[in-house]
Amino acid sequence: MSFNILDIQPNKVPTNPDEYSTFVYGPPKIGKTTLVHEMFGNRVLFAATEDRHKALPGAMIARITNWNDWLNLLNQLRNPKVKELYDAVAIDTAENLSNMLEKFVAAKWKEKTIGERDDIWGKDWRDLKNMWKDGINKVSELGYVPVFIGHATQKTVQIPASGVLESDLVGATVELKQKKDKETDSKIDVYEFQKYTPDLDDRYMGPINKMVDNILFLNTTVDISTGQEKRVIYLRDTLQWQAGSTFEGIDPVIDLSAQSYREAVERSIGLISEDNKTDETREKVTKEIDFKELMSKVKAWGGAFHKEGKLELLNTISSEVFGLGNKITDAKEAQKELVAHALSLIEEKANEENIKL
Repeated sequence: MSFNILDIQPNKVPTNPDEYSTFVYGPPKIGKTTLVHEMFGNRVLFAATEDRHKALPGAMIARITNWNDWLNLLNQLRNPKVKELYDAVAIDTAENLSNMLEKFVAAKWKEKTIGERDDIWGKDWRDLKNMWKDGINKVSELGYVPVFIGHATQKTVQIPASGVLESDLVGATVELKQKKDKETDSKIDVYEFQKYTPDLDDRYMGPINKMVDNILFLNTTVDISTGQEKRVIYLRDTLQWQAGSTFEGIDPVIDLSAQSYREAVERSIGLISEDNKTDETREKVTKEIDFKELMSKVKAWGGAFHKEGKLELLNTISSEVFGLGNKITDAKEAQKELVAHALSLIEEKANEENIKL
């Protein structure tokens, strides 16, 4: 037996965000690679599938041009001397690495593209699936933190209207349509909308999604101080974009910087630590956020800002937290954490503008 359950100690939550596996994605030139480099410094090895890291001083780069290069890199990561140098391995980008694997598998089965041959009974696809899963899992198996970097794309999504809460629609541009249900052959109502997702096929994104702790979506929004665009990190999933965090209570949107991300994680983990990391106390903390009280404070501040002729500042905060064109006062109880975040921004802005209740 490799363990004794009598010796097992309570799990300690790491407070350093660098210890958690992450998928970072967003539009081109938004700062994905720079963010990862800021987080890890020279302790991250970039498996660079593109020659575009020249403007990143101090970055440690291994150029990957084909799947054989990737296998060679994995083999070298076993070296104890390499383990002394690096804590994380960043695949930059995941899309390019997946394309390299497709070429590798196609060549193995004497195809130009996978799926050409019917006589091999899908063995090429099975190879692709197994090799991708093994290839990316090997990073963490060897003791490194896996980090994936990818581009964003927008795709049209349809979901049954019956499965959507009204609160989910706040901040999202949706269209109510009808489609034919394949099982019942009847028409059902669906919501159709555009959603930002990683520009990666599900056969590749699926295994990544299962293994990473956090999915960070990088994009621009409106700066509440200047009214100008600024770069942010979205950490919660919505109808508008795919994101997610293993940290309970983390801010839904933060400035795009390693420092902002680190502080957000520390705040979230601090909450968990203080409450002894139990489900009972987490529930207690959630209940302590009284929605009606939050909305009452928001409305009170709305009156104060209106009195000073600065209501547009609140509109800017609403856009930052809930999306362009949406109001804080339209929020539902399921969004109380977002309201609490917006309220903190309002109070901060009120202090800057010397606005009193």
